[in-house]
Amino acid sequence: MEIRKVACVGSGLIGHGWATLFAWKGYKVSLHDLSEKTLKDALCRISRNLEFLSQEGKFENRAHEESLRKIEVTTSLEEALADADYIQESVFESYPIKKEVFKEMDAVAREDSILASSTSTLKMTNIQKAVKRPGRCIVAHPWNPPYLMPLVEIIPGRKTSTETVKATKGLMSDLGKIVVVQKKEVSGTIGNRLSAALWREAIDLVDKGVAELDDVDKAVSAGPGIRWAILGPHLTYHLAGGRGGIEYYIRHLGPAMAARWRTLATWTSLSPSAERKIVKDVKKAELIQQKSLDEIIKWRDEKLVKLLETLYG
Repeated sequence: MEIRKVACVGSGLIGHGWATLFAWKGYKVSLHDLSEKTLKDALCRISRNLEFLSQEGKFENRAHEESLRKIEVTTSLEEALADADYIQESVFESYPIKKEVFKEMDAVAREDSILASSTSTLKMTNIQKAVKRPGRCIVAHPWNPPYLMPLVEIIPGRKTSTETVKATKGLMSDLGKIVVVQKKEVSGTIGNRLSAALWREAIDLVDKGVAELDDVDKAVSAGPGIRWAILGPHLTYHLAGGRGGIEYYIRHLGPAMAARWRTLATWTSLSPSAERKIVKDVKKAELIQQKSLDEIIKWRDEKLVKLLETLYG
């Protein structure tokens, strides 16, 4: 399946990030949302994103302005999806809302177009129950910001066709993404489940007074976080086993790892006291004190570009 035009349904943080990516990579984009003001704000953010990419040398001359012109905005879902080959939904994370949106998209989109969701938690098997053509429905979960972060996690529902999986994977690869395909549906994606486990322990360390929030964050970003940008946890521990590899690591350091596992946090909901402490300490964080939110985002994205150039060229 050749994909030439895409539609983005929902223009929030993830939706306008997807639109930025598609336009940057040369696709015609139809961006849909419920109000003209929301769409106007999204276009402003997309323009800033494209200008940032231009400043980082990702465009020749003023080609970022040409990319912006590839985006059309509309409050009409039928107009947005009329000739779209691929549709990326990024609306509120709720089964009732997503089911209703998918039902509407299924009714007005071309029969051969792909309906993809950005959901990070919900299962496509449940969402696709709302449509008449479930084979074309799939999860394509990005990492924020979608125009910079390389990972996309593809998760088919029970009735998703192999052709839809193949076409979606091909599109994401053409966009320059690192694509993983999840074999089974669980609550969340591979990446955000791993992130959730790490964050729970990070919260617990702060809540129990083991370390200050700033130091916990630094322990991740300046320690394992740097290695994980190159190798995932399994190969990282394989190298930690030296010449003996993962077998030696498990035999030699497995008991030490087990001792840590026995004392890790196991709670499944955030206590009110922990929530209050985390909110209070984030506001006191060194970076938050030094920069505005917009400045932090720009600083982060500049670092991301340099890191991605080093890792992927």
